[in-house]
Amino acid sequence: MKKVLVLSIVLVSFFSCGTKSNCNVTSSLVKTGIEVLRDENFKSLEGKRVGLLTNPTGVDSRLKSTIDILFDAPNVNLVALYSPEHGIRGNITAGGLVGDSKAERTGLPVFSL
Repeated sequence: MKKVLVLSIVLVSFFSCGTKSNCNVTSSLVKTGIEVLRDENFKSLEGKRVGLLTNPTGVDSRLKSTIDILFDAPNVNLVALYSPEHGIRGNITAGGLVGDSKAERTGLPVFSL
């Protein structure tokens, strides 16, 4: 009986929050840092040389690479990429050698960490 009562209370409290404005449930879209920078037209990066430490998880909500977003932004001077264990695009297997190179699409230098 106690289990049914506890479950009932949990379900009632969960579903009773549906239309109330004071439920601490937000319907706001969560943005990644690159999306916030893009929304602000990369103002904080203007006039600076930018180096990016990233890996394949560095994407926006549409899965566009942070590398490509920054490289394509007309007011961002992306000058170098820094690569962790699996390579800048994730094409190196675990334990594989990640050396310094040039990025294929951008031609930017990629420095291995």
